Amino acid sequence: MQSVTDRLAHVLWIGGGPCAGKTTLSRLLAGTYDLRIYNLDWHYAREDRFRGGPAARWWGGHTMDERWVDITADELLERSTACWNEQFPVAVDQLLAMPASRGVVVEGPGAAPWLVAPVIRDSRQAIFLVPDETLRNRVVVDRERRGTSVAYGTTRDPERARSNHRERDRRWNSRIEMSCRELGLRSVRMDDPLDLDASLALVEGHFAPRLPTVLNV
Repeated sequence: MQSVTDRLAHVLWIGGGPCAGKTTLSRLLAGTYDLRIYNLDWHYAREDRFRGGPAARWWGGHTMDERWVDITADELLERSTACWNEQFPVAVDQLLAMPASRGVVVEGPGAAPWLVAPVIRDSRQAIFLVPDETLRNRVVVDRERRGTSVAYGTTRDPERARSNHRERDRRWNSRIEMSCRELGLRSVRMDDPLDLDASLALVEGHFAPRLPTVLNV
């Protein structure tokens, strides 16, 4: 019987904070090396079986005000963390069910260092990207304009919702960096403006021992 780490040896992980460029970089990496993409946020949001636990049910059973306004930043962080922790084993089960003949890049804030560490063979399978405050805030504003961010305007106090969200992300980023130091995993601060070419080269260099030798051209 193969261990989970052996069975997931073809999987690469890009975790970290929201708004760090994880999705964009994973798409560029997948396009270059013909990797399958597993977007944690997409699966968490759209697949009902990811909503089965109490932490996820809390989000589904409360109003926008209860989620983002009638809450402290600390509680928001703990509820977000509990949800990501709860959902991660389901993602692992799905990854184990996929054919191992093609590499996979998993990305999303739910790929936390303390969750990823037990399912990788070595530290070169995972990298964690943390945006600086300027990058994070600019991306949130861009997403608001496109209608793809938290719908602050549907709450009774949009500014408090924004503040709680911003503070949650700041504390999450600090937790990610501290966990990486403790576990010997790599975290990288992403500055604004984000240089995609340099960032892709950084991620490629980190994953180099695990990437296919023949590019998808």
